[in-house]
Amino acid sequence: MSADEEKQSALVPVQTTALTKAGAKSLAARGRNHLRDKQEAEEWLRKGLELQNAGPEAFLLPVPNTTLEYIKQILAGALPDVAAKNLDMTREDQESAKEAHKYMPGSLAQVEQENELRESLLKKFEENQQEAFRCFEKGHELDPMNAELSYWLAQNYYYGDGVDQDKEKAVPLYRYAAEQGHSKAQHRYSDCCREGEFVAQDHTQALKWLRKAAEQGDMGAQYDLALTFKYGNLGVQQDTAQAAIWFRKVANQADRKARI
Repeated sequence: MSADEEKQSALVPVQTTALTKAGAKSLAARGRNHLRDKQEAEEWLRKGLELQNAGPEAFLLPVPNTTLEYIKQILAGALPDVAAKNLDMTREDQESAKEAHKYMPGSLAQVEQENELRESLLKKFEENQQEAFRCFEKGHELDPMNAELSYWLAQNYYYGDGVDQDKEKAVPLYRYAAEQGHSKAQHRYSDCCREGEFVAQDHTQALKWLRKAAEQGDMGAQYDLALTFKYGNLGVQQDTAQAAIWFRKVANQADRKARI
């Protein structure tokens, strides 16, 4: 080999080594960026769940207009039956109004003041729901493979929490999270398959996903699977023994939660 050939041969591994080092650095940088994105996505998930769970207590929700008007008439001296008749209230409406009246202050001014407070709290709750949706959306953009984020984003779209209801967008998100092993998403996707909501109605698929969720310990799925065996739904034969097994699992879970 000539001196020139030896020089050229010696240069090749140097170039390869340089390229390899550059590639390794690039891969490492991409890995660090991916890790940062996943961590940031988890933080958006945490914030979203905090906001979503910061809802007002039931007793803080505004009194319905019919109930408020009923209370006004009572405070003005009308008999309960007369006030109910004036407002064309059903028996259930009247019972709810009587119950609300027990916990309302004595004067009309206080009633309206309390209701204004409730309206304000409800508005704050709705703002929290909207912000929670934005958190889930941002987290999903950073880490679209995160099953938990996919599930909660689906929930928001499906029920219209913090965003316009869009079940068509929700179903593929449920499916993705279900395929990643998310038990609640598996249960929800099973429901979609059973009802044929933006996916072909398929009782075989519905049973498959329902069973997966139940086997992972999702209590709602376990209860639905028990009913499936009890009544012979989704193409399975009635099997009271299997139904009893799944009802027992539900009862055991409920008992454990009650002890906590």
